[in-house]
Amino acid sequence: LFQAETADTFEAGARLSTPSRDFMLSANIFTTKSRNSYFFVFLAANSTQNLGNVPEVDISGFELEARWRPARGLEFNLGYGYTNSSIESFPDTSVLGNEAPLISRYTLNFGAQYRAPISGELGILARVDYRRTGRTWWDVYNTTSRDPIDLVNARLGLEGSNWTVTAFADNLFNEIYNAEFSPGGFVFKARPRRYGAELSFRF
Repeated sequence: LFQAETADTFEAGARLSTPSRDFMLSANIFTTKSRNSYFFVFLAANSTQNLGNVPEVDISGFELEARWRPARGLEFNLGYGYTNSSIESFPDTSVLGNEAPLISRYTLNFGAQYRAPISGELGILARVDYRRTGRTWWDVYNTTSRDPIDLVNARLGLEGSNWTVTAFADNLFNEIYNAEFSPGGFVFKARPRRYGAELSFRF
């Protein structure tokens, strides 16, 4: 039997922008008391999938985000988030003070977008997004973790008055990493590079 998972969170933040809104900066801090959060355990000895829970975890951190439009049609965004987690209650007291499973220490995001007319009602849209995810522990004992990963997504498209055709690539540089791992042998590989085209109409 598992107790209900609950989280009590307090958050405070502020936002600053220029009158033209060409530059915007926001920041916030947060603290969370998480109770009975779940984590996944695979036992290879009997090939069973199991859920465990952590009675109490303290989570705190901050987030910063900036957006800048230096010229018409050109936009940059930058974001950074840091999270500190600490296991405060657990049946095995040796894990007290360890980081909670599946909570990354930090994330860093950077994006650039350019939109401009070509002729008449035809325009071009280009966007690149970069994301770095910090070290992530897989288990309460903090014995296995995933190193930081870097992902890049890109899009290039043409826009008409009521239609858009876009070529895209997710995980552009084909970063190989685990989306999920459990001590005992269970591994779920993350999606490799994916690319394609999209066509949309607006009515």
